[in-house]
Amino acid sequence: MTGARDNQPNSRDPHEVSRIGVVLVAAGRGERLGAGKPKAFVELGGRTLVEHCISTVTSLPAGGHLVIVVPEQLADETLREVAGATAPGGNWEISVTPGGRERHESVKFGVDALPEYVDVALVHDAARPLTPAALFERVAAEVRRTGNAVIPALPVVDTLKRVGDDSIVHETVDRAPLVAVQTPQGFPRELLAAAHDRLGTGSLGGGASRPTDDAEVVQRAGGTVRTVPGEPLAHKLTSPGDLTLLEALLAATNRDAR
Repeated sequence: MTGARDNQPNSRDPHEVSRIGVVLVAAGRGERLGAGKPKAFVELGGRTLVEHCISTVTSLPAGGHLVIVVPEQLADETLREVAGATAPGGNWEISVTPGGRERHESVKFGVDALPEYVDVALVHDAARPLTPAALFERVAAEVRRTGNAVIPALPVVDTLKRVGDDSIVHETVDRAPLVAVQTPQGFPRELLAAAHDRLGTGSLGGGASRPTDDAEVVQRAGGTVRTVPGEPLAHKLTSPGDLTLLEALLAATNRDAR
């Protein structure tokens, strides 16, 4: 396990089979939640969202490197949470790095902090604390199989309407080709790094709009993005109502485990 600013070269044999790298994005302010603290450090079932995610990632048997991207002032607290959420002797290396002003900067900093041996990078939002380990494995396996970007997706089940600024419905949107996208999103590491480098130089196109996820960053750079089935447990915490739902999902999951 490395510290918040420990960037020592990795001594791993370059001929060894590489492992995955996970960038856990936990630098958001969470203003819509109104918790008075960054969203990733809100508690769910007595543990912060970051702790839930650390436990899941480090349970993956293949091992790898986890980079946790947090507000700089919370780096030391995060290292303490790492110690509490991981078992001794595990096969995961963990580092903590400060985030940027916007999400895409935080992801870039996290990808840059991955050691050279990582060839598959997964980007996960700490705001999805109950995402099961199986989804991480599913995404990583499809990245390796195809060499493309891979995102988990769920079918859209609600009827969708296009509404104008005047609150008048203009049309019903065909939901058949639409999906709701989750994380972790997986990429060949070099593809993701190059796409974020291009975004930083302003050469991706797309006008003034910023991509809303990493799959869009890669797609704007010319990459192919595929989907795999998502998981209802990978629900995102955005509003206080989401916290209530996640608490219910956690309680149900714990009952099933017993």
